[in-house]
Amino acid sequence: MITTAALDKTYQELGTESQDIYRTLGLLPIADIDPTMTAAVCQLSWGHADWGLQILAEEQVLEPVHNTVSYGRYQLVPTARDHARALAVQTDSEQDRQDVLRRLFKWLLAIATQARHRLTAVHVTLPHLAIGTVLASEAPFNDDAGALEWLQAVESSFLSVLSAAELAGWDDLIWQLVDAFAPLPLHRQPCEVLIAAQELGLRAARRVGNEAVIRQTLIYGGMGLSSAGRAEDAIRWYKQALISARDQEDTRAEGEALLGLGSCHHQAGHPDRAIPFLAEASSVWQQSDYPQGVALATLVIGEIVLPDNPRRALDLFAWARSELLRAGAPYDANRALALQGHARVLTGDSDAGTEDLEEALAGFTDVASSQWRARGLEFLGQALLSRGQHDTARACFTQAADLYAKVSPLDFERVRAVWSGL
Repeated sequence: MITTAALDKTYQELGTESQDIYRTLGLLPIADIDPTMTAAVCQLSWGHADWGLQILAEEQVLEPVHNTVSYGRYQLVPTARDHARALAVQTDSEQDRQDVLRRLFKWLLAIATQARHRLTAVHVTLPHLAIGTVLASEAPFNDDAGALEWLQAVESSFLSVLSAAELAGWDDLIWQLVDAFAPLPLHRQPCEVLIAAQELGLRAARRVGNEAVIRQTLIYGGMGLSSAGRAEDAIRWYKQALISARDQEDTRAEGEALLGLGSCHHQAGHPDRAIPFLAEASSVWQQSDYPQGVALATLVIGEIVLPDNPRRALDLFAWARSELLRAGAPYDANRALALQGHARVLTGDSDAGTEDLEEALAGFTDVASSQWRARGLEFLGQALLSRGQHDTARACFTQAADLYAKVSPLDFERVRAVWSGL
């Protein structure tokens, strides 16, 4: 362990710019540090920030983060973090320290917003509600996989970041950060950190008093809780969103809340409770001329009727797909195609169903489609199994299980039980 005396000596031997970087890093409520973030919070060029981090790493107050595709990611050694924070309190004014935190939060919001746009541009029907101009900053990623990895890297410090913002009274930044991190619960199994973050975001939104923000926070929170298997909690959030949407005559959010309620009751095994909510969502969206929403509600209704009436479900999926294609929603249209293929197999037309499933899988190639690629592979495995093609079916189930392991542990266990028995 590095002693305080050794850290004092190291600090005194640093150049002025490296000293400034060191003290600033000690103030940050975030574990992972990279040149892009350091440049933003220290108001330096990327090159100066990168060089400063290399100097600190050579002095062994920073340690590299391994197992990542990102360049130049570090963490402060714990003893050094405490030392750097103490120096910042002694050396820098309270206003300067507050400015550092605000620059960090604005940078995080800028990058998370870019990640969100990459990962949810065609997957989520709700808009991103941002206040003011989001800071222009180059993202430390250039593809969907990098965007998701960046969000996951920040996740470990997310509650600390939000708590620091709450302590500073920056409610607008809190709810926007939570909203910008919405893709994480949609692309893998949400953890307690993300659910706690949604609760922090909701409190901040309520303190702000903006009803549109509150509604959207409730709806995204409902999605996260539902993905985590907490259907009853999700229903409570969706009901609050529904009340707010009706009070404010926001038909888009009203439909989303109704769709969420129907989906939760379906997930909980109560189709008789689900259908009325889904039918009402469809009606609301029909009246407000939102055919994409009508199609989304129809997909869930189709899934509900599928076990007892696959031919009826097939008609619903086919209609929904045509509407989604017409609405310019390729991702959701692809979901409909996968369900359509599965329904065809269940009606006995395994050849056409397999073709549909293979076409759908060809569209589920990006990291944001992991859950539906897993479902498509599971459906294809079932189709191949029905044709006696056990080896290829096993390969599909194995791939599906690998994907489910990241997004849905319950589905992983279920599919693993299938392929392990082949």
